[in-house]
Amino acid sequence: MPGVTAEAQGQRPLPYKLTKGGVQAAFSNTALAFAARGHRSGGGSTKGSRMKLSAVTLATLLVASGSLASSTVEQFRSADTSAGQSRTAQRVVIPLEDARLKFEINSTDGDGGVQVFIDAEEWTTMSIFDPRGNRIFSTETRGRLARFGGSELFLESGEPPFSELPLDKLLKQWPAGVYKFRGTGADGEVFRGSARLTHRLPRGPQLVSPVTSSAPQRPRDTVMRWRPVPAPAGSRIIGYQVLVERETDLKALPVRTLDVTMPPTATRLRVPPGFLRPNTEYSWEVLAIEASGNQTLTSSTFKTSG
Repeated sequence: MPGVTAEAQGQRPLPYKLTKGGVQAAFSNTALAFAARGHRSGGGSTKGSRMKLSAVTLATLLVASGSLASSTVEQFRSADTSAGQSRTAQRVVIPLEDARLKFEINSTDGDGGVQVFIDAEEWTTMSIFDPRGNRIFSTETRGRLARFGGSELFLESGEPPFSELPLDKLLKQWPAGVYKFRGTGADGEVFRGSARLTHRLPRGPQLVSPVTSSAPQRPRDTVMRWRPVPAPAGSRIIGYQVLVERETDLKALPVRTLDVTMPPTATRLRVPPGFLRPNTEYSWEVLAIEASGNQTLTSSTFKTSG
């Protein structure tokens, strides 16, 4: 194009070039400086003047000169960064590594609530939205922790007794459906995930032995037994979680726990020798887990012999 030259000022060119009629132009997706020589406006010469143009503007000039097809201008619409405008960086969307939301019902104590688990690398904000789009939870890392970001997050709601909040009202407060998880990272990335919450609740397992009224158990020969739980309507039992616990006087390890997940066909678990101490009281529980993750537990206590 006679009288017009264009050059990128320290910017990387786009990964393609456009040619027509022997004219070749490489465009940057940031501002271009061009020197207009020999152009007159209102009788005044603008020789030597410099002005900022976007790739879209320069492409339009080339179209006017017949050096470029008009259809090519559209390729630069999204890259328009004319003077005075800051370029908005494209955000990277990253799926959450894990996102879960489930009910936990305690058939022994007669209460229940929800549990949330999130896993993502170096998030700084995280929110949860219910099926109606209402934000029901939000958190943000600040200060020193904000420089590192978060990773796993486990949250358990309060568990009011059913005498205060009956089960049907608890379910009403947590409607079934897809809950969306949205977060951001330190570098502007966006985290997304979802979890489906259902109202398919299993029954609490019936514990066979040992129970509170049982005779003291031999530490090296104790077997935990329970009865199988029928599948809730529209679901199935996928496993049982068995926990045997005792309290300690250690702040760094307040509870010593045996935690084992058993297959859905299991109805017993032998405690490994060496875990139980003589003359000690333990609590234990079994959680029945259905296919969407909801779980119901039953608990009891027992003592070991000397």
